[in-house]
Formats: sequence, structure tokens, C-alpha cells
Amino acid sequence: MKPCRLVVVGRGVRGIADTPVGGFRGRPVAAGSRRRIVGTRLAAAATRLVGVGVVGTVVLAAALLSAIGQTQRPPITVRFTTARVPVDPAAAAMVFAQAEERAIPLVAQTVVKPFGGGAVQELRVRALHDGRMVYWMLYWADATPDRMPPRTTAFTDAVALQFPVRYEPGRLPSPIMGEATRPVNIWQWKAAWQDDLTRGRDVRIAFPHMFVDYYYDVHLATTARARAGFNAGVAAGNPISQLRRTSAAEDLVAWGYGTLAHQPRQDVVGFGRWRAGRWTVVLARALTTPDGMDAQFQPGGPTLVNFAVWDGGHGERNGQKNVTLFWWDVRLDPIR
Repeated sequence: MKPCRLVVVGRGVRGIADTPVGGFRGRPVAAGSRRRIVGTRLAAAATRLVGVGVVGTVVLAAALLSAIGQTQRPPITVRFTTARVPVDPAAAAMVFAQAEERAIPLVAQTVVKPFGGGAVQELRVRALHDGRMVYWMLYWADATPDRMPPRTTAFTDAVALQFPVRYEPGRLPSPIMGEATRPVNIWQWKAAWQDDLTRGRDVRIAFPHMFVDYYYDVHLATTARARAGFNAGVAAGNPISQLRRTSAAEDLVAWGYGTLAHQPRQDVVGFGRWRAGRWTVVLARALTTPDGMDAQFQPGGPTLVNFAVWDGGHGERNGQKNVTLFWWDVRLDPIR
């Protein structure tokens, strides 16, 4: 097994490269000695990297030490299928059974503030493509579905996939939200958006005894455009404020911490269901799109993926989430 090399730039991880570290060239090194050598190097690196934050450096070093003792992870295989793949998880279960299941261990996000997460320890995934579309099924345990956060102190369950916009081996973006010159494409499904899509409930469900004496948009506005003027979020095109949805998923792009942006062109569709203490979500998109900020996929080719899960019932939102600290290799089956 080749050891990993950690490259830290600014506040984040530039990438994890499977290139030999100088001390491991030549004769074989015993496993125990290998860990001591790597541990010494990481400790020295941590001393030089005080500027990135002690907590973040220690967490990344600990994650690397954990990874060094294990075998190389095989790529996640996106199986080719000629079957029709429904986006509804209940209808898609039989088709996804032909794809291998992978267990993804998750940890709390403690690299950049606001720290948080820890409620979800594992995500399981399967993936398919049919030569035109790519489909990911994701499922994880959650005792309670948090799908309608009507109050400012309540938050939605969610799950996300992250891909490099440009796959360039040796020049990988940070697995934690990308970098300024190496953006990442994020597909996020939200339980609250799923509720909007399938149930269309509103604030009256949360506050059944509320009373409104006058709606200005109803009494004064005679057109839909005029009524939108009374809802600033809708008028501004804020995706969170939209009254009608066609998908429970959002297509996003990021260039590092705090840069997450909604894409003008939305290419991702998603659908989720909660049953018996488990969320199951399907995210789908065309293999290629005309959007320059979308990841592009080729049958038979490689890419990378990272994962995040939010448990709204535990107050997880934004950067407070359950994550993996490394990219996962992905390979799409060729078309057969």
C-alpha cells in the first residue's frame, strides 16, 4: 500500500495524493514503524500549520493516521443498466439492487466553524447509469423525519453529494467545499423541499390557531406579478421562498468555505422517502450538461465524490453536518 500525502494550503486541504512519501521509498517498512514515521511527520506539519487552526489541523492529522493503517478503498462503481430507473426510491429499489452497496463512515464537521454534526455515523450508497443519466441512491438511519421546519429554531434533514467540477488527477480541489480555483458541484436533497413537493403544507400546520385579519396581496393585487411584490423572497428569485417546486434537490456550486451558491440552471432532480426509521433518497442528473459549473461524467471514466448528511432534529444545518474528510474514487461502467 502506498502512504498518503497531505497537502495543506491556507485554511483547507488541497488534496490527498496517493504518491510515495520519501521515507517510504526503498526497502519495506514495518507497519508499526510506518505509523510512527507518519505520525512524526504529521506532528511536525501540525506545528508548522498553527495558522490554519489547532482543532482543524489535529482533526485532519487524526483522520490521516486512521486512514494509513487500512487497505486501499476500491472505487465506488456506478453500474451500467438497461432498465428504467425511477426517481421514486420505493419504485427504484429493485433496480438499484443490481448495484453494489457501499458503507460510508461519517464524522462531525470540525475543520471550519461553525463546528457540528455527529448525529449520523454512516451513509450507505448505490449508483447506476443508463448511458444518459446517472442515479445515486443514498440511505441512512434517522429515528424521526424532520421535513417541515416552520420555526426559526427547527431545521430540515438533508443529504448531499459533492463532485469536482473538473476532474484533474493530481490537481484535486479540497474535499471540504472546494477551492477558489477548483470549484465543486454539489447536489443537495432537502426533506423540507420534499414536503413542499409532495404535501404542500404551510405555516398553518405549525400554528393551527393563528389568525390573520388582512392579506394585502389578496385584497390589493390583481395579478400574480403584483402579488409577488408582497413576497420579497419570491420576487427576488430566492430558491428557498418559491411557492411551487419541481424537485426536492438543489444544484449548487462552491469555491471554498462560505461560497455556496445556487446555480441559475437546475439540472438535478431528487426524491426522498422516510420509512421505519430510515431515509432513502434518489438523486439523478444527465451524465453531461451544457453548464460550465456542473461536474461532467463519461461512461467508463473516473471521477470523485464526497458526502454530507444533516439531521435537523439534532440542530444540524449549514456547516454543522456529518461528513467524510476525503474524496472517494468513483468509476462508471462502460456502456454494454
